Amino acid sequence: MSNQAKQVAQTRGGIVSFAGTSWPEPYSKPLEELSCPVSLYRAAMLSRQPGRVHELGLILSEHCFDVMMMRRWEPRLTSALTAGLVIADLTHCDTPGQFDEECVMLMPEGVQLPVMYLVNETLMNSASTSMLDKELLVWPARSAQTLMYQIQRSIRVHAASQPEVMPESPSREVYKDLWIDRDKMTVQRRALPVHLTKTEYSLLILLLDSKGAVRTREELMSEIWDTDFLGGSNVVDVHIKSLRKKLGDHAGAPQYIATVRGVGYRLAD
Repeated sequence: MSNQAKQVAQTRGGIVSFAGTSWPEPYSKPLEELSCPVSLYRAAMLSRQPGRVHELGLILSEHCFDVMMMRRWEPRLTSALTAGLVIADLTHCDTPGQFDEECVMLMPEGVQLPVMYLVNETLMNSASTSMLDKELLVWPARSAQTLMYQIQRSIRVHAASQPEVMPESPSREVYKDLWIDRDKMTVQRRALPVHLTKTEYSLLILLLDSKGAVRTREELMSEIWDTDFLGGSNVVDVHIKSLRKKLGDHAGAPQYIATVRGVGYRLAD
């Protein structure tokens, strides 16, 4: 059995730790303390009988995931699942052969996202070597905490394995793990596309061009909406909140956009 296979088999009862990473850590908190002003990740759950994994969807939602339930994979989901993963329900499979056949039905080859496969405990105990080379997750899980640590591990391992290709054009720039192509008006995060509206993109560019200086709400209103009137409107805050959500940012611990209370916004340190 490979080292990866052993990890998959052993993590059912333990926690895999990863040092030297700045990945958000909602999983380190007790369930009752979690707060999700924005969603950190997205998950596509694939199941022929969604009722079997309904509880898993609730657990993911409580841990800051946006969850989509599908009966089979659709290619358009690749661009929609920025900072996300796929969870395929194969808990009804009783043999490795049945598992392999169902994988072909649910998931095509070459999906550029982390994929976890839900299996029952009986199949896990008799899993073939080829199965153990995949990310397997026993369902029902023994605890929500163990479940979330395994999911966290899968996302981290996938993110660490993605090649970092530096921009080749003068029109492209890098801010932390964001790649911005000004000619194409596109943004990528960890090599995955981030789909922004024109307003969200313009806000991000203004903050980047300010190079850490604070931009007031009035300035943003003037430059984006061509008006000096702010009044009691929260239109700037609404668009910043939407931009943060798409970037996987958190107002309480900002990675990209920091709030300056009573004034406006700036790039995070």
